[in-house]
Amino acid sequence: MKALHVLVLLLFFSSCQAKTLTVDAKGSGDALDLEGAISLATDGDSILIMPGNYSGAKVDRSLNITGRPGANLMGSLTVAAPGCRISDIDIIGPEEDSSISLISSGISVNGCNVSSLANAVSILGDDNRVENCTIASPRAVEIKGAKNAVLASSISGETAVIFNRTWGGRVEGCRISAQRGVVLEECHDSVVANNTCSGSGMAIVLFLSHDNFISGNRLSGQMLSGIDDFHSRGNSHSNNTISGAQVGISLRGSEKCNITGNLCRKNERAGIFVENGSENSLRDNHLSENGNGILLQGSPRNVLVNNSAYENRYGISIRDCGGNRLRNSRLRANLFNLRIDSVQSSTESSNYDFFVQDIDTSNLADNKSVCYLVGEVDIAVPSDCGFLGLVSCNNISAAGLNISNSSSGVLLVNSTGCRIRGSSIGSSEWGYLLLHCASCIISDSRAADCVVGFSAEKASSCRLEQDRSINCSEEGFRVVRSQGLAMVDCQARACQWGISLQDSRLCRIQNCSAADIRTDGILLRKSQEISLLDNSAAFCQRGISLAGSNSCSLMDNNASENEMDGISLQQLTAAHLQGNLARHNGQGIFAQSCRDLYLEKNLLEENSRFGLRMSGCQGGKITENSISGNSISGANLVDCKENVLYHNLFQDNGQNAADNGANQWDGGEAVGGNYWSDHPVVGNPSQEARQIAGKGIDRYPFADPWGWR
Repeated sequence: MKALHVLVLLLFFSSCQAKTLTVDAKGSGDALDLEGAISLATDGDSILIMPGNYSGAKVDRSLNITGRPGANLMGSLTVAAPGCRISDIDIIGPEEDSSISLISSGISVNGCNVSSLANAVSILGDDNRVENCTIASPRAVEIKGAKNAVLASSISGETAVIFNRTWGGRVEGCRISAQRGVVLEECHDSVVANNTCSGSGMAIVLFLSHDNFISGNRLSGQMLSGIDDFHSRGNSHSNNTISGAQVGISLRGSEKCNITGNLCRKNERAGIFVENGSENSLRDNHLSENGNGILLQGSPRNVLVNNSAYENRYGISIRDCGGNRLRNSRLRANLFNLRIDSVQSSTESSNYDFFVQDIDTSNLADNKSVCYLVGEVDIAVPSDCGFLGLVSCNNISAAGLNISNSSSGVLLVNSTGCRIRGSSIGSSEWGYLLLHCASCIISDSRAADCVVGFSAEKASSCRLEQDRSINCSEEGFRVVRSQGLAMVDCQARACQWGISLQDSRLCRIQNCSAADIRTDGILLRKSQEISLLDNSAAFCQRGISLAGSNSCSLMDNNASENEMDGISLQQLTAAHLQGNLARHNGQGIFAQSCRDLYLEKNLLEENSRFGLRMSGCQGGKITENSISGNSISGANLVDCKENVLYHNLFQDNGQNAADNGANQWDGGEAVGGNYWSDHPVVGNPSQEARQIAGKGIDRYPFADPWGWR
């Protein structure tokens, strides 16, 4: 009886064992197509597809479907049963539908080649795996279910993998070539790890997503961004290697993310870029040969710890944002190690907060400590700084600084009574930068090979004394929107502009020199009541140039040996020029569209064109000037009126004077006119009138040079 029971059980179990069905289009299998085999199968059965081309099908029971080499499905494969295994099949989908759709759970797709003109793989169910596959499609893998994984696959297309409103997904160990590699849209707790990705768009994108993990990926190519984290929160980006992008890692409007241990190299704009994001943590990242190693823009309250930036254009840039914390940064061999500025108008008081940062001396710039003080008073700064920043400070002193390769070697913002002495800044954007400071002094200091040597913006009663600026690509000295600034005994050499003032008033430039300047030695633009005293400007394009600058005084300056004008006056009112020397220029003094000029006791000699040339000027007084030896003309007035010229010496010019306007060439009979070397007369003054070429007449010329004295 027992033997009979055993036999019955063996027969029962053998009848329940899973079977294998064969699909063969040649008729030697169990079915001619996959759909026929599925109809014969039950849960747990296997289907083996022989070489050949077959139509797609819907899998509505739990099966193990495997293809032999050369087994091709031409159409959609929809897997609607849990626990299916699909392997080693080439699936070519239709134009209008997915190649393979996983709408149930626990499905494994392994070793398949999947291609489509639309969407290759669509996953709507949960907890499925696509592994060791080759997938090519404009939209390669689209996932809307939870806890799905794409592993060790080769994927190409416009978008490789996109997760939409799901969680717990994984993309690991894949080789991706796509315009967009992996995209997480409104996802959380997903992992993108250890993939390689190249393309022209964005390798990994997170949009409105939180608490995801992006780790160990190698991203390269001409990408816009390696990792783009957009308006997201709490994501972790660690140990990724990114090169060749516009931006390596980009956080745009994202907060509370962790960026740790990444290597970003040769990314055009930035290795790590945080824009309008806050409370992010950037730690232990290595950044080299990027436009910016780290760039924070409009992003307050971030923490940067133990980051290394070398051989970038800018090591770390903090722009338009305050309240960031820097610790143990290592900045070396960058073109500019540290940049802190306001992209907006940096002179507005509302922007002071942009400079309030928590930066201590653990940060190193070329192995020197960064010294950044906020709200400090009565401190002497050590001389071995690699960067000096003073924000809202009072009575801080520094001497003997030697700083190079900084955005601003010395940065003073909203500070009062600070003093920098005997220091040298080289190869920086701004050697010394004063923003909205009062009563600060920089003396006996040097800037070389900078963009701008010394700059004061909206400064009040500050002083630059015995300072030197050499070989700057823009200004040697730049003053903007400042008042009461004094510049004394300063020198600019081999710069684009020597000394430049714009929108400033009541400033004094005295005993300064500008030489070998490519454009203007001393330039005033829209600046009022400026005094230029005892300065020299030589071997420039123009020596001293004023444009739109009214009520300025130029006394005893030497503007000689310049290519164009010694002194250029344009579109201004009430300038007073006295005792200036303009020799061996193209033109001694050139005035255009000016009113109420007062030119007296100037020496305009041996210029290659004109001693004095005026165009469209009126109401001026020109007296006691020596105008001699100029090649074309001593004085040339074009379209001028109501100017009075008397007691001037015109001697040995190519043509002593020419005038086509309505001007007065003498001061009346009692005062007399001018001396003319080409018009001998008797008497001081004489009654023998001298006709001016064009128009005008000197009715009372003098017989002797300076005969009116």
